[in-house]
Amino acid sequence: MDNIIEVLNLTHTYGADTPFEHTAIEDMSFEIKQGEILGLIGHTGSGKSTLIQHLNGLLKPDSGMVKFCGRDIWDDKQFTREVRFSVGLVFQYPEYQLFEETVERDIAFGPTNMKLSEDEIRERVLYAARSVGLDDSILLKSPFELSGGQKRRVALAGVIAMKPKVLILDEPTAGLDPEGREEILNYIKNYNKETGATIVFVTHSMEDIARVVDRIVVLEKSKILMTGTPKEVFSRTEDLIRAGLTIPVAAEIAGKLAKKGIPVSPAIYTIEQLADAISTLYAGGGKNA
Repeated sequence: MDNIIEVLNLTHTYGADTPFEHTAIEDMSFEIKQGEILGLIGHTGSGKSTLIQHLNGLLKPDSGMVKFCGRDIWDDKQFTREVRFSVGLVFQYPEYQLFEETVERDIAFGPTNMKLSEDEIRERVLYAARSVGLDDSILLKSPFELSGGQKRRVALAGVIAMKPKVLILDEPTAGLDPEGREEILNYIKNYNKETGATIVFVTHSMEDIARVVDRIVVLEKSKILMTGTPKEVFSRTEDLIRAGLTIPVAAEIAGKLAKKGIPVSPAIYTIEQLADAISTLYAGGGKNA
């Protein structure tokens, strides 16, 4: 699998040479593979927000670089502009950034700035709205008449309409009820499966990360603490807790069961896996999980 984004020795410092100097990212290197869903986790202040703004050129590094499709995104101004359309970034609580009179015009904002034809813009608006479960009839409504979950989907559709090769989602389920969270997670998985787009998923929810991503990058104090599959990362419980993070509830329960001598795998990290293990345990008379 080819790398679509490469982060090479990236460093970013705020307020350099002032009393408020703070290094948010320090000598960070990792890669994002084409077509994967990458989870990005870390305690508040670990550097997540600064990092994702480097991935599409909203911030310029003090040293190091970010490559998109093998090329430094700051190679020239035109390429930087192209990257900002190819790497779509959906900020936390994106519904607060809605501003147009209708849902259709809000979704069309990005494609319009891409200088596309009216027919192409209309096609992309319909495609993006349907991708996130919005009915065509909602397009002429004001976005401010919608529910919180619908507003979140409109904001997501506005980025999807640009058909980015990489979609970065910053806390996409924050503040939503369980039904809304489930819908957003399903849209993320389906969009990745149907388009092959790469997704970077930033969240504090270990349950969401465990269910959705292929691989995880864990940040701690401006550096990378660890990377790996969910199974590999969530098996390092003590390291995660020291970094100020929680672990999925299923992993916590499995760990407690194992400590009591119940034969449950420590590699469990989703509710579905835990349920299967317990069912197997009962089926086997408590002798195996």
